Amino acid sequence: MAFIDNTYFVGEITIPDIAGLNSNATALTQAIDQYEKEILISLLGYKLYSLLMADLDEDGKPQTEPYLSLVNGAEFDHVCDGETVLLKWNGLVNTDRQSLIAYYAYYKYVERQTTHLSGVGTILPGSEKGGRVSPVNKMINAWERMRELYGKLPPQTKRYYENYISCVAMYYPHDFNPSAYNYLLSNKESFPDWRFTPICGINIFGI
Repeated sequence: MAFIDNTYFVGEITIPDIAGLNSNATALTQAIDQYEKEILISLLGYKLYSLLMADLDEDGKPQTEPYLSLVNGAEFDHVCDGETVLLKWNGLVNTDRQSLIAYYAYYKYVERQTTHLSGVGTILPGSEKGGRVSPVNKMINAWERMRELYGKLPPQTKRYYENYISCVAMYYPHDFNPSAYNYLLSNKESFPDWRFTPICGINIFGI
């Protein structure tokens, strides 16, 4: 059972015709199931993800701390450059319908739905004569919004991850964004099994 559902796909990540039991709704539900797990393992590491899943009841809701606050959001004191600031992590689920899971699933869903395989490779339907508008700008906006909620690391840390060195001791605060990264970092004592995988930005060339 997923944390989010089709109701999160509103505003800038609206997907047409996802009400009811039509094929779009079914495809989006499948995408949520697949990509929610993927992004949460990147955010938490497999062990912490497994602990979170084990804490859920049969309705998919967390039962104990620190998982309740991780999923539903919480205020936290964040220290950066010697300054302590009170921030609010909005959670993986919330009444604002703003979730890093939704933005990630949207990107992956649109990427999957707008391309298909041909004998000469992957193509965008209607890209030659169909007059369709490319979804690439909306996809990039969704990806960057996901990264804001997920958490970004400064460029100088990239070389460590490229060399497959990943440990909690490397993580450090560098901004005051109320992201999942900063929430987990500020509460690392409650999440000793946390292992974070940075996600890079993309551009119109897909790099």
